[in-house]
Amino acid sequence: MPVVADDSSLPTRRQAVSRLAAGAIAVVGGAAVIGDPPTSPTTAADAGTAMPEDAAVNPDATPIDETEVPYAVWQYNRVSSGFEPTSPINLVSPLDGASFESLIDVFRDAGWSSMPEEYARYAYDRSTDEYVLQKWTGAESHFGTTGRHHVRCWELDGTASVQAHVDTAAAPKHGIASYADSRHGIEQLFVDAGWSVDEDRIAFRNDTEPDHDGYVSVLRAP
Repeated sequence: MPVVADDSSLPTRRQAVSRLAAGAIAVVGGAAVIGDPPTSPTTAADAGTAMPEDAAVNPDATPIDETEVPYAVWQYNRVSSGFEPTSPINLVSPLDGASFESLIDVFRDAGWSSMPEEYARYAYDRSTDEYVLQKWTGAESHFGTTGRHHVRCWELDGTASVQAHVDTAAAPKHGIASYADSRHGIEQLFVDAGWSVDEDRIAFRNDTEPDHDGYVSVLRAP
């Protein structure tokens, strides 16, 4: 199981170059949503707008300052110059006295794989001023040959941050088919497990192609 990175060689936020890089976003083949999310609409991939998982985020996004909230705002890829944001956090939980493990149990109880084929990604931890690896990763299947729902989860400041997306087919490599479809699917997964979802989402302003609107869902423990 992935664990939080504890690597003194990792640069801090002030030392790292974590930029919203501009540039063209490549287009890859589409894949349908898998599993059984609630009333899953056509994904962005079906419309031909999927993006590779290592693509830079929208350079026009105006996100909230990550030092002002206990949650992560972005998922980062480690590059030679530091850390570069690649995907938006789209679900969070204050945990409200519950444990991070109880949140992860929702995915485990749904039969998700806890060691899927994937890339290493990081989030900014304001309490240590460091970038840390995801504490837990899950997906509907190990390889995602035909696509899958896929999450990376962090425990930061006693809260949980989740990056959820629908992967495209694994060949030649995974890309992002949809953020919105997976956010909706994960919401329903937690509601079915007895959790609740706040009616109002939080505006993180981390909007990202192909379809993340910059709003983050809040999961509440039973």
